[in-house]
Amino acid sequence: MLTVDRLSADGRHAPLFHSTSFSVAPGELILVQAPSQLARTGLSLILTGRMKPGGGTVRWGGDDARSALRRASELIDSPEVNEIETHMRVRDYVSEMLSYQPHPFLRRPHSGQWLADHDLEDLDNLWDEELTGEQRIRLTVALARSNSGADLLVFDTPSRHANHSVTWIPRLEQLAQDPDHPRAVVAVVPHISEKWNGPVAIAGESEEETPAGGEHAGPVASDDEADHHVGSHLPASLTTAGSADPRGGSTSAAAVDDADESGEDQTAEEQKAEDQKAEDQPPTEDQPAENEPDAPIDTVDEPATETSADTAAETGSPDTSAQTDEESTTS
Repeated sequence: MLTVDRLSADGRHAPLFHSTSFSVAPGELILVQAPSQLARTGLSLILTGRMKPGGGTVRWGGDDARSALRRASELIDSPEVNEIETHMRVRDYVSEMLSYQPHPFLRRPHSGQWLADHDLEDLDNLWDEELTGEQRIRLTVALARSNSGADLLVFDTPSRHANHSVTWIPRLEQLAQDPDHPRAVVAVVPHISEKWNGPVAIAGESEEETPAGGEHAGPVASDDEADHHVGSHLPASLTTAGSADPRGGSTSAAAVDDADESGEDQTAEEQKAEDQKAEDQPPTEDQPAENEPDAPIDTVDEPATETSADTAAETGSPDTSAQTDEESTTS
């Protein structure tokens, strides 16, 4: 039996997860919920003896030595640890995974023959990017089943490959309940399906705090929800039904609509006040007041017309106008 008691893990800047407690026996499948991919991978590594915990203990059959965990366990399909690499053929990945499993000397099976023996010959020549989620689940479960020396199997985020939990949970249950080789199986996941009624645990909680199977305290995902290739999901507070509240709550859609309407009314009142203020304010020098008569248009003074006397002075001819005035005076 695997017994986890107040287990915690430290990250570089913050804890990966806090005190966690649960147990699982051979023949059982338990779903353990952890919030982030770092927390899920860290927990998976600790449960298989491949990473030192920050606190607490992990025991397999009463032995808390990490070497005992490594001998009895196998880490399955952990992202960026031992998952199939991009641009890698399935047969090459199978050869690598089989090399880590115990086999009689010089009797390791050939990858092509192994795929055929496990009804996976259709995957032999496929590349990583050509695999479907269902094919990945079939492949990883078959590899886990072929390891006769592993009594504890830890799957790191198997839900990232499938849209529905029914794609992978039944296969892991069959693996745990194999009559020829019952195993303790742990699936570390970001969400727990609402249709799962088996054992559950939540990273950061003890067994006393974790509710019984089927009553999940943490986020519950429907069968339509998947974590494809460690994809991120929007929190519920950021969906169209409401907006995030910086104080920690959430704002409903009706409240948002009321806020928008009050904002529009306030904007209209502010605009009216600004218009009234503009009317009361005296005009500036650059902007003439309304209803003020237009300023006269400046005209250019034209030079005065030359008189006949000036013309006579310039030409030297007698001024006839002056003579006419004298004659009129004499008469």
